[in-house]
Amino acid sequence: MNNVLWLVGAVGLLGCGDSTLAGITGKQVDAVSVAADNTCDAYERCGEIGSGKDFTNRDECITNRKSFWNDRWSMADCDGMINGDKLQFCLDAINSTSCTDIFDKADTIYTKCAKSDVCSGKQ
Repeated sequence: MNNVLWLVGAVGLLGCGDSTLAGITGKQVDAVSVAADNTCDAYERCGEIGSGKDFTNRDECITNRKSFWNDRWSMADCDGMINGDKLQFCLDAINSTSCTDIFDKADTIYTKCAKSDVCSGKQ
C-alpha cells in the first residue's frame, strides 16, 4: 500500500454542543459510517480504488475505513458524544485533502479529525 495514500484513507467524521449532521444525532456508529464513506470518496478521487490499488473495490475500502474510524473514535469514548460541527469540519477536511501532500493528510487525520474534537459533544 502506498504510504502517502494510506494517510488519505486514515483521514476520514458530530455536535458543537448538540448539533446534528445528515441525521446523525451523536451516535458513534453513524459518524464512523459517514467518515468511512467520505474517506473512500477521497480514495476514489485520488485514483486509489481498483485493481492493483490500495483497495480493489469500494466495499473493501468501506470495511477497512470503518475499522480505522472505529479505532480512532471508540464506541466507549464517543457514542452519544459526537459533535456535529466538529464532524462536519473533519468531513470537509477529508474532502479537500491533497492526494499527494503527506503533511496535509497527516493534518487532516491527527488535527482536523481528532477524537478530542469529534467526540466532544454532549449526551
